[in-house]
Amino acid sequence: MNRRARLRAALDRDLRRTARRLLVAGGLDAVTLAAIAREVGVTPPAIYRYYSGRGDLLLALAKDLIAELVGELEAASAAYPDDRPDRQLTAMVRAFPAWAARNRAEYGFVFGTPSPAAGNLHEQITKTWNIEVGGAFGKRYLRLWRQRPFDVPADDELEPSLRKQLSDYRAIVGLDPMPLGAILVFIECWSRIYASISFDVFGFMSATFTDMAPMHERMCRGICELLDVEYEPPET
Repeated sequence: MNRRARLRAALDRDLRRTARRLLVAGGLDAVTLAAIAREVGVTPPAIYRYYSGRGDLLLALAKDLIAELVGELEAASAAYPDDRPDRQLTAMVRAFPAWAARNRAEYGFVFGTPSPAAGNLHEQITKTWNIEVGGAFGKRYLRLWRQRPFDVPADDELEPSLRKQLSDYRAIVGLDPMPLGAILVFIECWSRIYASISFDVFGFMSATFTDMAPMHERMCRGICELLDVEYEPPET
């Protein structure tokens, strides 16, 4: 990479890092091209050499955040061998709330209810994290299923409209070898993770629950029960 390319890459990183700082400090409405340009020390038109507009830059930021999260999930999984997908999954389930607690604004941007300021970005961001985060969990989930299948609803027990949606989701996360009932259980696990994290990050019960760690751990135990794997408390 020549000097010009290095400088261009460095400025691109600065733009995304500044967008993240503004998001954390003032929410999505604060992330404007003018504010980013002012912080970085360039003119707003200069940003258009890198991005087609604000939405394009926000999508790049979302992809950075998703990649960061997936990196932490992968690191948590790597603490256990591939022949223990049960331990890998529980490690990832615990790592997700930990990342979200440290990055509340970022979690809200990627996984929360879309702000009007996000425009039509929500669909693109949701598709990205479904592929990347769902794929990271899905790889271990498929490995667990192949190692020791657990009880799931039969396909003919599922409503036709649900079967179609589960089939579409199965393709997105790369779990085509699995029956639809197993995809339903996967979604049920995700709904528990999402609910537990969102209660914490968005402070839905912050007046009474000031420490959500025990609730996150109960969520982890519940997922182990769904997957019919032995629950093991976190290492201290």
